Amino acid sequence: MNKKNFILTIATGLLLANGVFASNLITEKDDRVINSITYIEDDTDFELDFDTADYLPEGFDPYEIYVNLDAVVFMEDEVVDDVKTKKHLPANFNPYAYPMDVAAFNYIDQNDTIELDFDTRAYLPEGFDAYQGGAKPALPAGR
Repeated sequence: MNKKNFILTIATGLLLANGVFASNLITEKDDRVINSITYIEDDTDFELDFDTADYLPEGFDPYEIYVNLDAVVFMEDEVVDDVKTKKHLPANFNPYAYPMDVAAFNYIDQNDTIELDFDTRAYLPEGFDAYQGGAKPALPAGR
């Protein structure tokens, strides 16, 4: 029985030691792979072929604040309640209320067809084509 306990204790210790060292994510092999990657740094200066100072005002400083926003005077609009609309609205009308039932939703069905019962051909010149920009001249019968 002592021999089995001894072997079990050794096996458990080896498993724990293996688990402790397995949590080390950085190994020499990984380090060599990462160090083998060559990074190309592109430090190219761009030449614009013109001097920007020629196009800026004299003494221009891009870091200077030229407009003081604290000096701007803001005027508040007064709300004028001259229009009395309550007498034209239903009792307990709330313009911000959400619709409570399906019948309150208004929607346009794309499948609805609208019949105007109006023929525009009687009012347009003969040979009119809206996609060509006007009336086409009538061709003689021989052509």
